[in-house]
Amino acid sequence: MPAMLQEHKPKVNIEQFREDVDSWIKQIRAELSILKDLPEMVEMNAELNQENYESIEELKEQVKEIKQELHLIKLMQLKFMLEEN
Repeated sequence: MPAMLQEHKPKVNIEQFREDVDSWIKQIRAELSILKDLPEMVEMNAELNQENYESIEELKEQVKEIKQELHLIKLMQLKFMLEEN
């Protein structure tokens, strides 16, 4: 009976198995290195978002000032037109 068991054992290619395991390890290490950079990228993204928010707020204020200046110019034109008549 032991001879029959030996006949049915699958032939294992140890060298191929080692190459496969090495390949898996390299892949896992590559994926882990990407994850190590993730907190740094998230922090940088948060900083950029804050800078963008501040820029948007500054631009909003500038638009508000320009609207006020345009309103003043319109009033001045209206006054000038009324004085001409």
